Amino acid sequence: MHTPAVPTDPHTGDAELRELWQELDGERAAVEHWRRIARQRSDELAALSNRTSIRVLLGVERRLRPVAARARFSRRRLGGVAERLALTAGALRRARRRRPSPEPRASASGSTAPSVSTRRLAVVVVGLDEPHWVSTLPPDVEVARATEPSGVRGALAQVVASSAPEVVGIVSSTTEPLTPDWVGRLLESIDGSTAAAVPLLVHPRRPFHRATAHDGLVRAAGVCLRLDADGIPTAELADAGAVPLPEAGVAEVDAGSGAAVVVERRAYEAAGGLAATNHLDAAVVELCARLSAAGSHVALVPDAVMVDHRPVRARRDLRLAVDPGGTAWAAAIDRSGAALRRLADRPTEPALQFAITVATPSAKAAARWGDWHLAQALTDSLRRLGHRVRVQTADHADDLAGRACDVHLVLRGLRPVRRTAGQRHVLWVISHPEAVDDDELDAADLVLVASPRFAEHARRRTATPVEVMLQGTDHRRFRPRPVDPAHRHDVTIVAKTRDVLRPVVSDALGAGLRPAIYGGGWDGLVDAELVVANHVDNEDLPVVYSSASLVLNDHWRTMRAWGFVSNRLFDVLACGTPVISDPVEGIDELFDGAVLEYHSTDELRELVDQVLADPDVARERAERGRKLVLTNHTFDDRAGQLVDFLTGVPFRRGPARR
Repeated sequence: MHTPAVPTDPHTGDAELRELWQELDGERAAVEHWRRIARQRSDELAALSNRTSIRVLLGVERRLRPVAARARFSRRRLGGVAERLALTAGALRRARRRRPSPEPRASASGSTAPSVSTRRLAVVVVGLDEPHWVSTLPPDVEVARATEPSGVRGALAQVVASSAPEVVGIVSSTTEPLTPDWVGRLLESIDGSTAAAVPLLVHPRRPFHRATAHDGLVRAAGVCLRLDADGIPTAELADAGAVPLPEAGVAEVDAGSGAAVVVERRAYEAAGGLAATNHLDAAVVELCARLSAAGSHVALVPDAVMVDHRPVRARRDLRLAVDPGGTAWAAAIDRSGAALRRLADRPTEPALQFAITVATPSAKAAARWGDWHLAQALTDSLRRLGHRVRVQTADHADDLAGRACDVHLVLRGLRPVRRTAGQRHVLWVISHPEAVDDDELDAADLVLVASPRFAEHARRRTATPVEVMLQGTDHRRFRPRPVDPAHRHDVTIVAKTRDVLRPVVSDALGAGLRPAIYGGGWDGLVDAELVVANHVDNEDLPVVYSSASLVLNDHWRTMRAWGFVSNRLFDVLACGTPVISDPVEGIDELFDGAVLEYHSTDELRELVDQVLADPDVARERAERGRKLVLTNHTFDDRAGQLVDFLTGVPFRRGPARR
């Protein structure tokens, strides 16, 4: 080993030389020590490199080098953005918002928006840890804590009650600001029309061993609502994976996420506040949707940059704010589905989206249920008015697409259908009035009843508005058709048995008549020769009615007792065919005598003989009924009535209380 020369100086004493030499010896010993350690580590590295597992890891590292290079580039770029933000903060404050002039913005009422310093802000930090940036907040910002997302609503309620802030904020403890004045930048974006503001969220720059291709890129420039193929709203992260552009101007977005959002307090309260849920992202998206439904806007403030440190557990987390198949999103749709769908759809016309649920148990059986065809006819009429309609059977009553509609119209059968808080719930009682209880009436926003008598009875049982809306006919289908010899009968009955001998069939047989019966379940109850068909398609009914000399009709006992007029009377008269029915309160006045009523078997026989003996008079009477039905009782009329009723009924977002 080379030994450096000892400097000589005639004025230096031997003691000093010896001291200097000792110091040099110590340094040489230290160098030799670290050289021995280096050789030892080199030998150990060589031994490790020969192991199979190490060679595999080194191969993986070589393959990941391009990814690492892109990650380093993204980190350097984001670092440059952060540095520019720090150096040009003043310029950005002057340049942002795309203002035509540096004058303060005026609110919707014409008054000037208050400056940042005068806005009282309260922030709820969500999470177990207290982030370091809390200490950098302005001293007049009140900070509250919520360890779990479900506690945010309560924390906000407490802080509002204690200090009455003008603006409230929600920030996750895993969110880290990159801009020191992020609070001010968000607050400046809230004015008379903008009720909420959200920052630009970016992925963090992770350590090398945890680096991803997304480091430093946009995680969310707000949240956008979309409709999937089934018409269900989904919440997507806007501009996910893009290069951050903090110099871009403030822009409107559909919603924000649980990472960070500030909301004008009065707008927050008017929207019903944050839902008490453990999924903060779903709750914030839902809140923003309700703000939008009230006419407010949500602003993305790109120069308020924040790092979202929450882990990305699945690829879908890179593009979705909330799992569309999760329980949290289902609950959000249940609470605010109509607001979420309208924000995703943004209809240009003030049309309504209806979900109509019928008692039909499944789509497989739908064609054999009259309620299904009634709903289809009403659907066509609503669509002609410009509205959109989804018809669903009872087994799909809870589908998210239906729960996201503006109005849920339930054609009440034997079983109730639960209301969804986030939409108007309308109950149309067209049959089985005995099955409707008070709680079901109270839960609706509007109750429609196909009987004036039962409507009056229902009004005494509930505070929910109750209106009369009779059944009707699809006049485009039910109209006079040419006589088909296969269906040419003097007396026709279209009815299922439901395992009993229906009154009109029993009375007809008792009167000595031989009616032609269309319907199932009559085996063993009547002469088999009387049954023409076990089923007739709804499309073929107009021909069956038009080919008959007259049609007999009856009502189930409870419907007759409560004054529910059968839908068949409207259909038969629309075809211009004479009809005889058992007596129901109001039939004579409703159809101006066009429907003959019998009270006994003898009277039934007498009326049938009268119609068959003078068909011209009977047809004239039926024609009078047809004109009356076409004037007042088509499903076009019912669709107009429904929309008119909804116009005057407030949306309560929950059950009525007596």
